[in-house]
Amino acid sequence: MPSPEAPYLRFLKGFVVSPDTGCWLWEGSTYQNGYGWLKVFGSVVSAHRFSYELHKGTIPDGLEILHSCDVKHCVNPDHLRAGSHAENMAEAAERGRMRSGADHPQFGKLQQRPKQAKPVRVLGKDYESIKAAERALGLGGGTVRYWLNHNPYRAQLIEKGR
Repeated sequence: MPSPEAPYLRFLKGFVVSPDTGCWLWEGSTYQNGYGWLKVFGSVVSAHRFSYELHKGTIPDGLEILHSCDVKHCVNPDHLRAGSHAENMAEAAERGRMRSGADHPQFGKLQQRPKQAKPVRVLGKDYESIKAAERALGLGGGTVRYWLNHNPYRAQLIEKGR
């Protein structure tokens, strides 16, 4: 059931002001990434974007809302501005807020992919992977996998040592 209270009133009750930083710290619901959110007329809206639109107007198409304070759950409109994705990424890198190298969650995953590919025998010829067989034979994506599951005389996975 929708809340009888207007969204802006719920927003105004959803934060506390930090005397140290001036941040308006969102105390309502948050996403796993730390940004706040609230429901507005049945839709989930990011709290900082709602604050920007409430206090400064519509967000221009293609722009994001950037925090000058680097506090994800801050909704103080004086700490928010519209900017491009490139600006957002440049500021994050400049402030050391982008993980890279061994700290990045994708680190090392690309090196593991070739090891995941399994050799396959298709129509009597061996290939290093399903994708390689499909490319060499001019087959559509998924054809060899279908054969593996439904036509074992056309395609088989090659086990090590054979």
